Amino acid sequence: MSTRTTPRIPVRPVATVGTGLVLAALPVFLVGGLAVQIRRDLGFADATLGAVVSAAFLVGAVAGPVAGRLTDRLGARSAILLGAGWSLASCAGIALLVDGWATLGLFLALSGLGFAFMDPGLAILVARTVPPARQGLAFGVKEAAVPGAALVAGLAIPSIAVTVGWRWAFALAIVPAMALAALLAGTARRDERTRRPVARDVARDPSTPSTPPPRALLVSIALAAALGSGAASGVGVFLTESATANGFGESAAGLLLATGSIAGIVARIAAGMRADRRPGSQLGLMTVMLATGAVAMLVGSLGSAPALVIGTIGTFAAGWGWSGLLFLTLLRLSPGAPGAATGIGLAGLSIGNAVGPLGFGLIAQSTSYRSAWLTAAVLAAAAAGVLAVTTRRHGLRGPDAT
Repeated sequence: MSTRTTPRIPVRPVATVGTGLVLAALPVFLVGGLAVQIRRDLGFADATLGAVVSAAFLVGAVAGPVAGRLTDRLGARSAILLGAGWSLASCAGIALLVDGWATLGLFLALSGLGFAFMDPGLAILVARTVPPARQGLAFGVKEAAVPGAALVAGLAIPSIAVTVGWRWAFALAIVPAMALAALLAGTARRDERTRRPVARDVARDPSTPSTPPPRALLVSIALAAALGSGAASGVGVFLTESATANGFGESAAGLLLATGSIAGIVARIAAGMRADRRPGSQLGLMTVMLATGAVAMLVGSLGSAPALVIGTIGTFAAGWGWSGLLFLTLLRLSPGAPGAATGIGLAGLSIGNAVGPLGFGLIAQSTSYRSAWLTAAVLAAAAAGVLAVTTRRHGLRGPDAT
């Protein structure tokens, strides 16, 4: 066992990656959390809502690999600023200009561009400013921002949407935008000062591979990410709709979304802290979490209030709590090109996030929410199976397997 002292947590960069992803995720999760009010005001069905949300993630899936490679050239600061600009434009457009499903889809597509640049930019920031022994925590905080955005959306229902109207909730984007601007100035300067020392630390890490990973490995990981995110995103986007259809009031449904979001935040940070104590890929832990999430979604399909609470917490914590481990694994497998590797992972996540809400909405509209939850459980189980096979095929069993 190594006797090296665990390095200190660089607070400012970690706060920057968390704040940046909150801003990028906010448009989609506000739309999902406020779905009941938006659909009632604009007059379209569950499947249509799923389609417009899918448009955002589809743009991210297409743009992700290209934006990732560009980010390796542009640098973290430029990519993060581009992502922030697209995300703010998305929130402003939805609040001020949306008058139907077409304009909602257009402005949500802008948020997909925001994700495509923000995620690789934040990954490079972690690679260059956070010591390897703390990168799991950093990615955990970064990905905890996704349920953090869902938490904001859930709390916005009783506090804003039900009182003054759903459009006002999108003004909340100003808060993370201003915080990101303040954090990024100091972090960008620190990035330039620490770029080379951190690169040498990564090179000395015994878990760092000396050659680029096989493309087949990256594609398999992206496939599992697509399946797993497709399962969880469908549940997340339609959770409040699902809850109200099963007897929850609008405010109670928002609080259920907030509860699941808190569970997701805790799980992502805890998983990242655990990963810092175990070098190498984290595919083994991701497999266990996805399998557990599949069971939680199966419970959620029962539809009763206790089942929905258990299913929501399990889905957000386990079935959706592995994304930080995904990006950490990609960075450890490809430290020489973190933006490109992150772009491939983001493409997988975005494809799942595009198909998941659309499929969930179609199934819920044509059959029932019970069937939609069951389908999500099958997808999560399939993702766990793909990762299990990938882990064995590429010889990645080791410290990450439990």
